[in-house]
Amino acid sequence: MTALIGLAPRPVPAAEAVEARRPAGNGMIATLLITAASIALVVCVPVLRHWFMVPTTLAGILIGTEAVRWFRRGTDVFEPRACTGLLGLQFLYIAPILQVATDAWSVGIYDPPVWRDALGALAILNVVGLGIYRVILTLPRRPRSRPRRVRSMHMPTFYAAGLALTVASILAFCYEIAMFGGVGGFVAAMSDRINPVKMDGMGALIILAESFPTIAFALALVRWRRALRKHTALLVLLICAMTLTQFFIGGLKGSRSSTLWPVLLALVLVHVVLRQVSRKALAIVAALMLAFIYIYAFFKVGGIEAIDEIRETGSIHSAEKDTGRDLPAMLTGDLGRADIQSVVLYRYLNGEFEPMLGETYLYGFTMFVPDALLPVVPEGKIGIGSRILYNPLYERGEGFASKIYGMTGEGIINFGLAGGVLSFVAFGLVIRALQSYYTAASQSPELAPKLIAPMLWALVNINGADLDNILFFMTKYAMPLILLALLAQQFGRYRQETKPVLGMRR
Repeated sequence: MTALIGLAPRPVPAAEAVEARRPAGNGMIATLLITAASIALVVCVPVLRHWFMVPTTLAGILIGTEAVRWFRRGTDVFEPRACTGLLGLQFLYIAPILQVATDAWSVGIYDPPVWRDALGALAILNVVGLGIYRVILTLPRRPRSRPRRVRSMHMPTFYAAGLALTVASILAFCYEIAMFGGVGGFVAAMSDRINPVKMDGMGALIILAESFPTIAFALALVRWRRALRKHTALLVLLICAMTLTQFFIGGLKGSRSSTLWPVLLALVLVHVVLRQVSRKALAIVAALMLAFIYIYAFFKVGGIEAIDEIRETGSIHSAEKDTGRDLPAMLTGDLGRADIQSVVLYRYLNGEFEPMLGETYLYGFTMFVPDALLPVVPEGKIGIGSRILYNPLYERGEGFASKIYGMTGEGIINFGLAGGVLSFVAFGLVIRALQSYYTAASQSPELAPKLIAPMLWALVNINGADLDNILFFMTKYAMPLILLALLAQQFGRYRQETKPVLGMRR
């Protein structure tokens, strides 16, 4: 079990030093592997013999160069650039190929395009955007001229404020349960897919009620870090308790991300604050998470009845047929955006909709503001997406498109081709800043940045998310701990920042 979590903190080379030693090796490896994989797929799968494979392969090489970093010895397993590369390889290379190979497409699309042509056009845009993204990541950084003064955390403030926030969050969650008549009523209401619960206007309550598992986990991790570092079994039990709690308060609502992402951020906290998580452990966690995404999709669509059917029959085939959720749907729908983005691009290139000029972005920034306080309520992506994907005659505010378009898809919706390309500029700037902060926090002797960096790490998925998803997630799961760490830091003492020794992580 100790081997799975990783031994006590060990020196690792700084990310910049690792990159400097291998300036071209990652690109060469990615080129050879991705090209060989594409050739083999084209030979073995006749439907892939189409020109869309050329730009898709180029996109795979560009993002695959970042993914190769993850497998390099000495690279932090949670390094933002490397993890973003792994996710990007799935979204930009593997998913579109699987769409064609398995003929798995989003249902209900009106007047669908010639899919391979549409994917090819999207891949060309991705190649241009990824080229810009790579340039932004590799631009040299300006060296800091002199050390700066930083505050250490005032631990009594951290514990007292954290405990108060945890209690307030638990009370808010108890109030939410009481609204449904107790635990039984809460579970029954959350698992009812025929008459889903409407929780409009309860955003503030939900944010407060669902924040306590992360805060409590961080408090325990910091308070008992010596014992948890020494006794792996205690650490595993703490992670399991956090997972079960998070599943109860978020997972029962049908949101897989409400369970998976907080648990993943907890692992990053362990990695940065306590002890390194090994690649073997992370691979096991990833496999378990994929299994959860696959199985829980039946509950998300069919409710508890779908799970009962699997348990009674001992087979998942009937559940797959009833819910339309199978393995290809998971890999291309839940873990891909290619078909949706290609439809959006196809509609725009054919003049079927006018760019929304930032309306979905404005909606994301104002979604926490009561409508009564806004002179004009911006339209969200549900109504806009419904017109683009399902029915151009939908009126404003109508529709049922709950799709996630990703940065590129949302960029096209708002500003056309320019928005699609500029989304990669934003993508590169965010990951570049995240990489810099994460590396500095990992090497810093201070605790505050070590607590903040794992919360910001969630932005590695920014390319596959929409702005409202990002803002809501960061507000609900990341901001409470970030604000708590910053509050405790305000009462701490100033000290001179020391330059980390090359090769020492903490």
